[in-house]
Amino acid sequence: MPGMTVRSPSEKLMIVLRRFYGRLSLVSLAVLAACSTPVAPPPPPTPPPPLVETVRPLPPMGAVENMSIPEIQDGKYLTPNRKVTSNTALWHVRMALNVAALSCRSSADLARLQYNRLLHVHGPILTQANEAVDRNYKVAYGAAGFGARERLNTTVYNFFSLPPVMKSFCPVAEAVGAKLLAMPSSALLDYAPTALAELEKPFQDFYAAYADYLRRLAEWQSRFGGTVNVWAVPSPLPPPPVPPGEAPRQGFAPSVTSAIQQNLPPPPDAAPAAQPARPPAAAPTQPATSGPKLMVQPLPTNTE
Repeated sequence: MPGMTVRSPSEKLMIVLRRFYGRLSLVSLAVLAACSTPVAPPPPPTPPPPLVETVRPLPPMGAVENMSIPEIQDGKYLTPNRKVTSNTALWHVRMALNVAALSCRSSADLARLQYNRLLHVHGPILTQANEAVDRNYKVAYGAAGFGARERLNTTVYNFFSLPPVMKSFCPVAEAVGAKLLAMPSSALLDYAPTALAELEKPFQDFYAAYADYLRRLAEWQSRFGGTVNVWAVPSPLPPPPVPPGEAPRQGFAPSVTSAIQQNLPPPPDAAPAAQPARPPAAAPTQPATSGPKLMVQPLPTNTE
């Protein structure tokens, strides 16, 4: 036909062979790919290094830097509330709630209302506790007792007035105040040590948080202190004064009355009473003699 290319038999044979070998190559490659070992996927990329905190640690609860905190003794930070009697504990509770009444501001003004109610309901027992604490200081310090107590009172007020702790202290003070108002006055002395520990806990927690801040700050300074100002670790607070122990009431004199004076029978297992000692027997001081004895002569009379 006109326009068509006419190939010779040899050319047609070459075309057929090319197609055959081309298809054979594709089949061979597929067979080789199926028989070969699969290649492992590339490893994941190396994760970036962890971020290093380069921001200088800050004090907890908005506290100031370079602040001194008490030392630890027996697992707790030293405070003016340690080693207190029940009367002293109750008086410290009153001072703590007084601070709350002046410093804790809420919509209901609960701390102030509770404190005023506490003075009205439990006034007599608080007065007795105050007199007992006064007596303790007079017995322990004599004429210097008033000054010693005033110094401790100032320390206690300053302790419960620490500004960073007010936010966590006020709810605890309101809870303790509610408990005191719900119990009779006769139960206050027994509850006072527990109440004082509850009121002190926010401050113990703050000291622990500040100690952790100082630890993190020291670690940060050891890593980046070459390019920043290094702050020295503040010295711990000196130990606060310890209140005196409980003193007996004025005019108190112990009385001892024996069971004999009360005409009480002795207990069944009592030992027999000791018999009073007898005087020793008279012993001769002259040796005994067997010689003649002098006869007693009669007295002369006037008639003779």
